[in-house]
Formats: sequence, C-alpha cells, structure tokens
Amino acid sequence: MMSSVTWKIGGEAGFGIMSSGTMLAKTFSRQGYKTLATNEYPSLIRGGHNVITVRIAVEEFYSLRKDVHILATLNKQTVDLHKDELNDDGILLFDPADFDWKPEHFSRHVVCIPIPLKEMVRVKSVDPVMRNTIVLGASVALLGGVFENLKTVIADQFQKKGEKVIAYNAELAWMGFDHIKKTAGDVRHFYLKNAEKREDQLILNASEALGLGAVRAGMKFSAIYPMTPINSVITFLADHAKELGIVYKQPEDEIAGMNMAIGAAYAGIRSMVATSGGGFALMVEALSLAGMQEIPVVIDLGMRVGPATGMPTWTESGELRFVIHAGHGEFPRIVLAPGSCEECFRLTIHAFHLAEKYQIPVFILTDKYLNESQWCVPKSMFTKPVSIDRGKVVKEEELTPGQMFKRYRLDVEDGVSPRSFPGMKGGIYFNNSYEHDEFGLVTEDPDMRKRMVDKRLRKFQAIQKDIMSPQVFGDDNADITFVTWGSTTGPVREAMTMLEHQGMHTRCIQYFWLYPFPSEETKSLLAKGGRIIDVEQNATAQLAGLIREYTGIDIQEKIVKYNGRPFFPEEIIERL
Repeated sequence: MMSSVTWKIGGEAGFGIMSSGTMLAKTFSRQGYKTLATNEYPSLIRGGHNVITVRIAVEEFYSLRKDVHILATLNKQTVDLHKDELNDDGILLFDPADFDWKPEHFSRHVVCIPIPLKEMVRVKSVDPVMRNTIVLGASVALLGGVFENLKTVIADQFQKKGEKVIAYNAELAWMGFDHIKKTAGDVRHFYLKNAEKREDQLILNASEALGLGAVRAGMKFSAIYPMTPINSVITFLADHAKELGIVYKQPEDEIAGMNMAIGAAYAGIRSMVATSGGGFALMVEALSLAGMQEIPVVIDLGMRVGPATGMPTWTESGELRFVIHAGHGEFPRIVLAPGSCEECFRLTIHAFHLAEKYQIPVFILTDKYLNESQWCVPKSMFTKPVSIDRGKVVKEEELTPGQMFKRYRLDVEDGVSPRSFPGMKGGIYFNNSYEHDEFGLVTEDPDMRKRMVDKRLRKFQAIQKDIMSPQVFGDDNADITFVTWGSTTGPVREAMTMLEHQGMHTRCIQYFWLYPFPSEETKSLLAKGGRIIDVEQNATAQLAGLIREYTGIDIQEKIVKYNGRPFFPEEIIERL
C-alpha cells in the first residue's frame, strides 16, 4: 500500500488529456486524499504533445516529485518521450494497436498492461477521444479507488450535456475499471492507503483562486486581454459575472485594459487587470498614469518564459525586477508573490485593501506553474468573512458644494489624501496625467513639484508598518537556510521533507511581500548564520540581488532553474 502515487497521462492535443487529470484529482480528493495536477503543452494554437501529471497522497505535500508510478498513454509518442520517467515496478497503460510494448523495452522493470482502447470505442461506436475515459477507469482500479467516486465526478463533469452523455461516459469508465479487475487484478502494488476525509475540498487552479479572492475583496470591474497563463481568471470572471454582480470587459489590447481599470477605479470601483510580461510591457505607460493620479488598481502578472514571446506556455519567475522598476518617474507600489493556491486567494484580498489604503498600484506576481496547476484546497477557506476598508474616502457632508475639492492635499503625514468620487457635491477636482497642485490643476512650479513628489513618496514610510514578514518553515536552529519566493516555495518545502527523512534539518524563508523590501526582517532572519542558499526560477537570482541591495548580505550559494519547467525537490537536493 502506498501513501503517495504519481500518475501521468499523455497524448495528442484535443484528446481530453487535461480533463482526464482533473477528473482523476477530483475522484480522489473527494475521498480525502491530497492531490496536485500539473499540465504541460507546447506553444501551439492547435496540436502537439500534451501531458498532465497528478500526484495523489494520504497526507499534505507541497509539490510533485520526479517519480512516475503509472504512465497512461494514448499514443506511441508518449512512451517515447516519458518512458524513462517511470520508476522501478512502474505501470505502463497502452493500446497494443499503437505498439506492443514489452518490459525489455525499458531501462527499469516496468509492468506493461495492454488495454484495447481503439477496439473498445469502436465496439461502443463512440468518438476515439473517449479513450481517455476508459484509461481513467483503468487508472482508478490500479490505485485501488472506488468506482462510484469516479462516477459522481463524471456526472458533474458532463452535467450540462445531459444524462445520455453522462451514461455512456460512465459506461466507458466502467469498461476500463472492469478490464483491469479481470486482466490485472493482482497488480496492486500502487494501491493507496486509506485517507481520512476531514472536510470538503475543491480542485481549482491559482487563477481561479485569485478570481475568487478578487470578488470576495469587493472587485466590481476587470478588463483583461487574453494571454497565457492568466486566461483561467478570464473564464472564471466572464462565466460568473452576472451572478457575482461584476463587469468583465475584454478590451482590444492591454493598453486599453489598464486604462479602463484606472477609469473604473477613479470612479470609485475596485478594479483589476491580469496579464503576462509582454502584455504588461504595454501597460507600463498607464501604470505611471496611476502613479501620478494616485489611483488604486490591482495587477495580476502571470510570469512565463521570456524575453519577447519566449516560451509562452512554460514557467519562469523572471519579472520581479521588472515590476519593481516599471514606469517612468518615481512613485510607490507594492509587490506580492503568493506561493500556493491558498496564498493566491488571501493575498489577492489583501492586495485590494492595500491598493485603496495607499492609493497605489499593487502587483500580484504569479507564474504559469502556479496559475495553471490544479490544487486541492479546503472549501472552508473560501467561506471565511472578509471585511472591506475603502481607505480615505471623504464623506459628502464634509464637502462644500460649489467649491473645488483638494484631492491632493499636502498636509497628510502618510502621503495619502482623501478621495472623492464622481457625483459627490463639492467633490470636483481636475484629474489628468500632468503634475498638479492640491486641486489637480496643472503646474510646473518647482516648489509645488517637489512637495507633490515628497507627498507621494511619504507613502513608502507609511507602508512600512504593513510590510508582511517572510514566512519561516522548518528548524530555526538548522545549519542550512533556503531563501525563496513564489511557487518555488513548494518544491523547496518538499525537498526539506525529504531531507528530514535523511536526518538533515533545514529552514526555509519564503518572501511573499517583495516590495517595499522587508530589509530589517531579512537582516534579523539571516543573522543566525549557517549556510544560506537562494533558490529561484530565473537565471539571475533576482531575490538574492534584492537582498544584497537592501541589506548588504551577499548570498553566495544559488540554485536557479530557467528551462521552463518547475523545480523538482530532487533537483534541489542534488544541487545541495
């Protein structure tokens, strides 16, 4: 009996590869297991080789591992590309009509289980795409799963298509399940131990969690132009806009989207944009506009491989420095970087509060791996009450009708001047892209210019009291400290678990508040000495550079990865 199993399925795009992984994860999460599904697909509009990997475990874990226990294949190419990933005694599911695989074809001992997939769909007179459903049923049997749980997932998956579609999908899944029981019933070495179901769990990606967080935070407007890897947040917001009482607008480009969000925020509506690096490059001029106008707006930047088009469907975390320094002129902003699906939800809510509290842009840095992987999250996380503070908003009774409003008052210690919204009597002020006086009137007076810059930059001092200290995991007295940020935190924590089983105690410092940088907290955390190792998903160790810039601490040991694939914990241990 296994406490953790990794399953992978591959095949041609369009053959239900991704949905198979999702359905397997849901099947076992409903029994109380922890699951994580991560997809890989080429940067093509159509076609190419698609893969999804699912890890299922009895206890909580933080990332995939390198080992693959079951490889399900819908074409020969999948075996050619992934056969060396199978560990000893791994199982290969294949159709002998594609190729009659034998154990001697592999470098390790592999159990080859043929399933006549093409023949099965021909007998049932259904589309060949439905081979994935047969494989799904077979996989549940090999894991010792309960078929009824898969059946409920099938019913939910195809609910909108009607009972007939549900029935023949369930029938095909049963064919796969029954085939294993009859022909390979003695292959039980990857049966999972029983899991204790403590509460209901949801399967969702981090983009969906971010969208949920935005809605819970009171967001009412978003303008997002499609771009990998943030497209799932568009699907979520567009599909549920009416029931959630929000407006989702697909603009003609990212420039328009950012300006629309600024306009909505000026009008008093909490607003958000989402994009990737290339799309954000187009938004940068409007970002500076938000800085000058002191407009609160939240920006989700889903990082991927660059520069330029790079590798659009693969992951990297190379844009930390970009968002910190983007824009012409000097103005404050906040940069947050969640490392998990739960943190995406929580930090998005916090981002909206911070944006309005300080009237500045706030970034949420995600990445392809985080955005598109499907995580197992407690349902209760989304039901906790959220209190909303709109920051300094002037009350209409405090205004004097017929007089202009000092929107950019200078006599504010924290640099944050009260806002008025359109329609408030006595709340009128000028609002454009120029330097201005307290009423928003254009000025080139050198003294007023300096005073306005100083006012805006005073927000940096005010923000200091809200800076969130890095999270620390592991043994405070450990000789080895990992320093990391974003989605790389998961593989680091998984590596720590593996090292602990080897008798090695380590510590991890995760930065999810990255700018303004928590320099004093960093000095204190790194003062304990020992071996410090920076782990990042970029080529230049950007976090390590920030630490050196703001604390003077020069981290010598760095483990970086920038080939488009997320870290495996085994890689961190090997490099260590």
